[in-house]
Amino acid sequence: MRATWAAGAVAAVLMTAGLAGCGGSESSGAVDDPTDPPSSAASSVTTSPTEEPPTSDAPPAGEDGCPYLTADQVTAALGAPTQETAGTANACFFDPKSGEGPSVLLSRVDVEIDPAEYAQQSKLLCEGPVTDVDAGDVAFACVMGLGPQGQLYVDRVLVNVAVNDASDDATGIALAAALLPEVTVPPDSG
Repeated sequence: MRATWAAGAVAAVLMTAGLAGCGGSESSGAVDDPTDPPSSAASSVTTSPTEEPPTSDAPPAGEDGCPYLTADQVTAALGAPTQETAGTANACFFDPKSGEGPSVLLSRVDVEIDPAEYAQQSKLLCEGPVTDVDAGDVAFACVMGLGPQGQLYVDRVLVNVAVNDASDDATGIALAAALLPEVTVPPDSG
């Protein structure tokens, strides 16, 4: 189930990347090849709460793990012990240590059009209210096609933080909004 959600969330981010082509003649999408490891990592990380993630598809947490958030930051925002189960420069997964509760998927897309215009187009995909967040150049959280998520724009980098299995959409939006100011885009990534 988690792998299906993760693959869908990555697809949603890539679909959002397609927004750049709406209403203009500039090219759009992500610089990263869609066949890069985020797709394979998203569909291959299916461990039980007591199992360690496979090392062939998931780099260890820490220096080679998620460069944007730490498990401690996610734990603080969610209020429950969380572990990084996969992390690369393109996608990171954080799951509850107990196996119960929200999990977080963070993904990165390089935006090729004006990021402010891209963010405005992305907000049009929100289903219901939008929570603006004081972080990066532009940041907001809302419910999109696959549930609660937040988007953070720093220069031409979009970091999407999706929250799965929150108690309800309002809680998921609040969790995504709380995580956005914690996200760090490394200098070599922006």
